[in-house]
Amino acid sequence: MKHYTLYLLLALLITACQKEDGITPNIGFENLYVIQDDPTDSIQHKRYEIYQTYGVPIYFNDTIGKVFIKTDINGDSVFHYEMLDLNWIFDGTNSGSVTYKVNRLYEPALQMKALHFAEIYLQNSQAALHPYAMWLTKECYQLSSSGVEKKEMISRYRNLMVSWIEQMKEKDMLAKATTYRNEVVKLKVQNYEDRLTAFNNATDKKYYEQSWQSLYPNEILPDFHQEIKWYPVILEEDWGKGSKQDSTFRKDMKEYGNNVNKNLKIGKWTDEDVDEYKDYCRKLVGAYGFVTYEAKARGAHSGSRWTPENTESDLNLYLEEMMKYPRKEFLARWTGSPLVLKKYEILYAIIRDELGVEL
Repeated sequence: MKHYTLYLLLALLITACQKEDGITPNIGFENLYVIQDDPTDSIQHKRYEIYQTYGVPIYFNDTIGKVFIKTDINGDSVFHYEMLDLNWIFDGTNSGSVTYKVNRLYEPALQMKALHFAEIYLQNSQAALHPYAMWLTKECYQLSSSGVEKKEMISRYRNLMVSWIEQMKEKDMLAKATTYRNEVVKLKVQNYEDRLTAFNNATDKKYYEQSWQSLYPNEILPDFHQEIKWYPVILEEDWGKGSKQDSTFRKDMKEYGNNVNKNLKIGKWTDEDVDEYKDYCRKLVGAYGFVTYEAKARGAHSGSRWTPENTESDLNLYLEEMMKYPRKEFLARWTGSPLVLKKYEILYAIIRDELGVEL
């Protein structure tokens, strides 16, 4: 009798599973990411053209669509809603300490402008850097315990969100797209923790978070009236808020000159003299395997008086330097710094071999 009861229960279970299979459609979520053409709708047609060319679907809404899953025991339909979630990261979602407020892009003219920018971004990014999907928004704010922060771009494992496109000028779009691409490269490189071990071990840990004057106690800055312990102040032209313009140091050296450091040219300097001194300072920084100073300010001083505080900061600064200069130019800038070149090659191999990006 027990055997008959067992067979009956087994038969009922199989039947129930067959019925469940019968009412669950064979629809994959990936079908939601296929862009269909509509020649009568210029926006939709442009989305379709971009999708056909680059394989990247573009959306103006975080809700991609819904898929019918089944009918429940009450006869109601059960759907799965597929969404672009800015809180979703490679290993799950964040703890909820950070949230986002996003305003959608509705105006057709702005949607077309945003699609134009997306196309420029994809044109100038290798396929390995293309997101699974792009989300174009009007405005985006990051909300956290530290306050509200305006976000122009957020890259996640599956999608890339771009915002504030309305404020972009046509002539600035390529530069902006390149900046976003470089940010994506930096984020992706950080995922290769095993291969980054060699990079993190190249510079002795005792040299992190040190004052430059402790590493070069006998080095002083060129100055016109007082002796100042050395730090790479001239590199602020390349890294500081005043980058891409003459620094105060350069202006002072050209106007007043050097009367303090007897090992350097005495008197007023030319731009060529300042550039030569910058190369010298770059070698002092590079001797310890660094490409610049710590990015964070300390008290009343900028971070230029200290070495990078840890390997994470060092990595970010390296990637930023690598993204600024083509490979040939980078190698020329740091030709006198073998430790810098060693660390560069470690990162370059990841970027080239894993991401398929040539610098």
